[in-house]
Amino acid sequence: MIRKIVLLTASVVLIAMAGTLAMAGGATKVEDAIWGDGVTWDTVLTPTSFKHAPSHSVDLLYNFGMSGLSGQRAVSSNVPGDREYNGGRWWVQMVVFTDQGLLAHDPDGDGVANFELKSAAAVVDHIALGHIEVFETATYFECPLIRSK
Repeated sequence: MIRKIVLLTASVVLIAMAGTLAMAGGATKVEDAIWGDGVTWDTVLTPTSFKHAPSHSVDLLYNFGMSGLSGQRAVSSNVPGDREYNGGRWWVQMVVFTDQGLLAHDPDGDGVANFELKSAAAVVDHIALGHIEVFETATYFECPLIRSK
């Protein structure tokens, strides 16, 4: 039940963000927004979204916005320079910390992650450790990654 509530809330938040961008009629640059291969990347949020893209045409974006902790930025499965990178076409995967993950990532209990996962490999490792669960969403959108300075 909690998972359904988290997924529903996350979907509403993502739709609201997309609607705000569409009404603004433009794009917004966000610095140091996303981790990929251990490096932070800037992005340009655009009002571009689409539905049901073939899986080979999108990259996974692990979103921690409703994870149970603040302080963890999104993590991309591929970045510019990777042969598999799809130019900023994303399929959002919602990440939620398990009880075990909350203890490991927030031992002081202040609600902020004490360390960030910085790559898709780290996300996969922490799935295997039982620290996080990942849920597919129906959210697809486009925003490019730009190397942070």
